[in-house]
Amino acid sequence: MKKVIVYGPRKVAIEDVPVTKPGKNEILIKTELTGISSGTEMMVYRGTFPNFKLKKWPPWKNYPVYPGYELVGKIVEIGPMEEEDTSSSGMAAIAQTNESIQTTVKDFKVGDRVISLGEHSEYACVPAAFAAVIPDNVSSELATLAVLTTTAMHGVRTVRIEYGDTVVVIGCGLLGYLIMQHVKNAGARRVIVTDLDNSRLQIAKQAGADFCFNPNEVDVIEAIKNVNGGILADAALEASGFKGTEQQALDVVRDRGRINFIGWHTENLDITFGDFTFKELQLVASQAVGPRPGLPYSYVRWSSDQSLKWAIELISKGIIKGGFTPLRLPYDQIEEAYKMIDRHDPAVGMQVILNWT
Repeated sequence: MKKVIVYGPRKVAIEDVPVTKPGKNEILIKTELTGISSGTEMMVYRGTFPNFKLKKWPPWKNYPVYPGYELVGKIVEIGPMEEEDTSSSGMAAIAQTNESIQTTVKDFKVGDRVISLGEHSEYACVPAAFAAVIPDNVSSELATLAVLTTTAMHGVRTVRIEYGDTVVVIGCGLLGYLIMQHVKNAGARRVIVTDLDNSRLQIAKQAGADFCFNPNEVDVIEAIKNVNGGILADAALEASGFKGTEQQALDVVRDRGRINFIGWHTENLDITFGDFTFKELQLVASQAVGPRPGLPYSYVRWSSDQSLKWAIELISKGIIKGGFTPLRLPYDQIEEAYKMIDRHDPAVGMQVILNWT
């Protein structure tokens, strides 16, 4: 099968690799579409992902890297169900009180159309917990949003939006666009989006943002006060990962405000510590898609597999919207797609999707 590989900074190829047979609790998917992450994948493509040097975290310590994590396709084979522990020992009985819910192969059948975490490849063999069935009323193109929608909802939960909050979303790329919609659904009174691209701000406005500001055109601090009764925001989510936006996040929130740095920063954060201290701000961060599947729901209610199921449900109900036309390219044009994103080509728009059929 064909599979995309990044074997060094700005070095991309398509390899022929064997198709993997699914093991216990795994499914094999024939790929239709994959979505490109203009944030995470660009770090790999450019060679700026910090873990290549630090080697501290599980993903991607060295090249080569098989990129991608948004995949739509049909299940062609299902592996066996992993056997459950039916032991009656005392310790097993205690462990079973920490019940968990987890997506398994029992939730799927051959022929199901699914959204899954998966690399850019012709086939994907993944754990069942990485996938969710796509409802009939959701197009495959729209379904590619579900994985990043899961990341966005985890970020919104982590910053603990309260009913009636005023929230600023910094950066209206695809992640910020989805965060904005989740914030609105979470009960925010006012959602304010900032970005340097007016076309993106227009899309955000059409999808429900209350106010959209371009920092090159207005004083964002004063603009927020003008629309928010003279005070700054209750919370901010920094979704761009661009240098300088971390300080902007501190500037736009009130005393004791809450901030989530959800956008990946390839350099150390540069903030004025006095702003953090004297405003008594709460800083948090959140990882992609959220906690791993299978954790006890009494402690971790929303593991990544359960969030993915809800994400595709929200898309199906029209609560999370697309509202834009992605750029679609054949998978063998992956190198050109990366180059277009790298040079900020306006044709890229909000999302690039690769066709595999």
